[in-house]
Amino acid sequence: MRWLGALLVLAGAGGGWLLTRRESLGPQRLARALLVDLGVLADGVCCLRRPLPDILREDLREGEGAVWLWRPLLAALEGETGRSLPGCWAAAAGALPAPLDGMLAPLGPLLPAGGEALRRAIEETREELTGFWREERARQAASARLTAAVWLSGACLLILVLI
Repeated sequence: MRWLGALLVLAGAGGGWLLTRRESLGPQRLARALLVDLGVLADGVCCLRRPLPDILREDLREGEGAVWLWRPLLAALEGETGRSLPGCWAAAAGALPAPLDGMLAPLGPLLPAGGEALRRAIEETREELTGFWREERARQAASARLTAAVWLSGACLLILVLI
């Protein structure tokens, strides 16, 4: 019975570590998704000259970026709020986790104009997102080891106390 209890405590610690890791990887996954999505947005708006709602409905409707940014933006644009495109963008980008909200906020005023200025701003934003993604990936690697050590040591201490 003691061994079964010890295994259950260790399994609980492993499950706790997995949940913690999944939560901590959220901004990294979102940054990667937005990095790809901004390339699609730049091509659609700047090169193909497609309307933004069509791009949001057809090309950016799935994925992590859609959940956090594109669907709320489309809902704000189609809603009867009376806000302008930069206002809708500011509201949708403001709901992103920090520092992603600050990285995407400057694109709002440039969206109605489109053109080369928007393309340059999107490329700069993509470079910022790439840097953030790399830094976050390195930080997560170190953090994952420390978190696993804390969960495992806590489980081992609990097992020793209970035995």
